[in-house]
Amino acid sequence: MMAHELMLFADELEKELDTSSNRQADFDKCVAAIIKRELTAHRRIIFDGNGYDESWLAEAKRRGLSNLSTAVDALPAYVAEKNIRLFTDHAIYTREEVHARYNIHVENYTATIEIEARTMIDMLRKEILPAVSAYGTALCEGLAKRSALGLPCKYEEEHARANCLLCDSLHDACSKLEKNLREVPADPEKAMLFCHNVIVPHMNECRSFSDELETITERSAWPFPTYSDLLFSEG
Repeated sequence: MMAHELMLFADELEKELDTSSNRQADFDKCVAAIIKRELTAHRRIIFDGNGYDESWLAEAKRRGLSNLSTAVDALPAYVAEKNIRLFTDHAIYTREEVHARYNIHVENYTATIEIEARTMIDMLRKEILPAVSAYGTALCEGLAKRSALGLPCKYEEEHARANCLLCDSLHDACSKLEKNLREVPADPEKAMLFCHNVIVPHMNECRSFSDELETITERSAWPFPTYSDLLFSEG
């Protein structure tokens, strides 16, 4: 895109300077005029604040700027007619090559999400759920012993209940994610949309329940290093 715009500016300068008697002076004048014109025309896209802040999203919308926040939102622009024309006009890609690259990106997106989802399921089934279930069982055993002795056991009771509820929720979410993976459409574009609209939200749901469980699980019972372990480890 930048190369295309620079080409247009170069063509404009050449046309303006064809009959010039003082090319250097006229060149500087024409360049200054083009810069002023383009800055004035495109001021709405210039932003020197925090582009990651939520307020910028509202500001971009107010300015009429697009906000393609995910690969699924952005990939269709790859094969928009104006972009295909840009590649073909500059002999970068042929139309067929642009579509081929688009198809590769679409299939790579789906493959990546499926790999991540299957990895998540493996971690949940083989590591997290067994660990938090065992921890919950220990809480329940402590609760039963204290109750039998007539001792206070509010901590064990509240944490055992929270553990059991979250374990069930995580198990259900994991099962739902497994079911979703069996339903990914064969068509590449439909598969990409399915992964984005169905698989990713259910992965986020699994992550949410897992994060909650981590906060109420004894450190020694959690099967993976915590953020503090990673940050302050000496190894």
